[in-house]
Amino acid sequence: MRILVTGATGFIGGFLVDDLLAAGHEIFAVARRESNRQPLIDKGVKLIEADLSDEQSLQVLKQYPIEIVYHCAGLVEDKDLSKLYRANVAGTDNICKYALEQRAQRFIYLSSVATVSGNEEVPLTEDLPYNATNLYGLSKLEAESLVLEYRRHGLPVVIMRPSMVYGEGEPHAFDTIMRLLRYRCLPLIDEGRHKMHIAYVRNLSRALALALYDNRFLEGSFFVADNEVLTQRQIFSILSRVVTGKDPVSLPGWLTPALTSLPFLGKKFKSFVKDREYDIGRLKAVGFIHPFTAQEGLRKSAEYWLKNNVARPRS
Repeated sequence: MRILVTGATGFIGGFLVDDLLAAGHEIFAVARRESNRQPLIDKGVKLIEADLSDEQSLQVLKQYPIEIVYHCAGLVEDKDLSKLYRANVAGTDNICKYALEQRAQRFIYLSSVATVSGNEEVPLTEDLPYNATNLYGLSKLEAESLVLEYRRHGLPVVIMRPSMVYGEGEPHAFDTIMRLLRYRCLPLIDEGRHKMHIAYVRNLSRALALALYDNRFLEGSFFVADNEVLTQRQIFSILSRVVTGKDPVSLPGWLTPALTSLPFLGKKFKSFVKDREYDIGRLKAVGFIHPFTAQEGLRKSAEYWLKNNVARPRS
């Protein structure tokens, strides 16, 4: 199939492109002039220079006989809401409009669990800290609403909502986490007993690829996360053992109220004392089998980071 991928120069998009190429598809990628396009060129991906937030620049896409659209492009930003809306909302609106006009056979949208609270399909609320995730979530919520509107107008839409994505080369938080663990500066709050349902990028990429074929994906939306729900202690212990050979420092539960009430840092600590678990039953019901366990994904990610950053410090 002839498949267009937005966000192909990014973290998730790059893994998806590899899986789609391995399956024998012809891949086209929208990329801005300033993006690093050489890895895609080396793989034989056909590049189309355009800006998703500029509807006029997308007219060039009409020259290509695209059958499928994967919309993985997105901006994670914690300061400029207007910039977020331009990238995540206007960009989504423009690529949906193109897909509808071109009668794409399928439009697969990479949304986020940031659009919901827990497993309930409701907007983010004021009881959540107003941080980067909230700003990002607000823009993704608006973008997902637009995608649903295009579905009502006849565009065959798949909506995939991954939880926090990690993996080899993750560009946002993983490097910071690994450096803190390496220097034993990331203690486990409340003894690390709270759950974190995360998503290994290779599991997510395979789920996105599966959505290309099964029509059951065209209804509702799908949470995507690893099969295993681990505690913070389990997650950070796996990562820490790779870089230090030791488990991370653990803080007793009686310290938690004092930590979460601290000015400035209190909101950060609060993010570690909430269970985050998502219902991936719909994903399993369509036959998805996770190719990697969460434990495997975490070890592979940590080993990749260690190999590409610093050697393990001596104990």
